[in-house]
Amino acid sequence: MNTRRFSLPAFALLMGLGGLVAAAPAFAQAAPPGPTAPPPSYGAHPPAAGALGPSWQAHRPSAERFVPGRIAFLKAELKITPQQEPQWTKVAEAMRVNAHAIDAARSQFRGESKDAVQALEARGRFAATMAQNNDRLLAAFRPLYQSLSPDQKKMADEILTMHFHHRRFD
Repeated sequence: MNTRRFSLPAFALLMGLGGLVAAAPAFAQAAPPGPTAPPPSYGAHPPAAGALGPSWQAHRPSAERFVPGRIAFLKAELKITPQQEPQWTKVAEAMRVNAHAIDAARSQFRGESKDAVQALEARGRFAATMAQNNDRLLAAFRPLYQSLSPDQKKMADEILTMHFHHRRFD
């Protein structure tokens, strides 16, 4: 006789799914006819080309739109002193230039019909833009960071670690 053994987590998973599988015919009968798609979630990949028409990216907010708020937030959280203001001004300008570069790269990508090779080339150009942005921000941020107090450095470390964790690069 062939008996299968399941681990406790696998058994619990199968039992939990059993209720869903048993209820599936009832859901199928109650469901309205026709395909329905779940609403897109924040951070989801864009829909396939043509799914929402050519203007779906037109609704994506510009990176430059958020920069003044980011600059104000960072300045307040880091408690930039009057003595640190010259270095801070360079960081803020680098953030503005970076946002403009991101918007320019996005607008260049929009509206173009691409095959797989062209899409990979565009991805490489965008990655190069991001690398240039990182170099620009690092060149401006390094002198500011050296002038920060230990408490300011701790705050900068926390903010930038969180910032990079969420993949929000300027």
